[in-house]
Amino acid sequence: MKTHRKLLWFHTRERTEIVDITAEVEGEVRESGIREGLALIYPMHTSSAVYVSDSDRSLTRDLDALLARLVPRGAGYQHDAADPKGNADGHLKAILCGHHVTLPVSEGRLDLGTWQRLYYAEFDGRRDKEVQIRILGE
Repeated sequence: MKTHRKLLWFHTRERTEIVDITAEVEGEVRESGIREGLALIYPMHTSSAVYVSDSDRSLTRDLDALLARLVPRGAGYQHDAADPKGNADGHLKAILCGHHVTLPVSEGRLDLGTWQRLYYAEFDGRRDKEVQIRILGE
């Protein structure tokens, strides 16, 4: 079995940003030369997430608004009292979104549905963060 590993680096301008990373991951699948297998996309931080959703960007705005209501910043979280960064909401939002995804690779491409896209969600940004792509297969 072949493996391919790549780190994508992000430095978001905003504390919370959701970025479409489909093209970058598809590029790594092509570069890997793996035709059939799996692609693991794994943020290396506990205040960020990756997820698959529809290509309609209004859903990105809806998710951002929903998470802001469910997990407001500065709501008296115990973690904020223990950690001076005050980023408990970022960690909790990442937990709710799901930390990583594993996607099928078929015929040398990500095997996504017609309207599916892969997104990186950053909830404690404005600093360097990385996402690991690990592609396994033949």
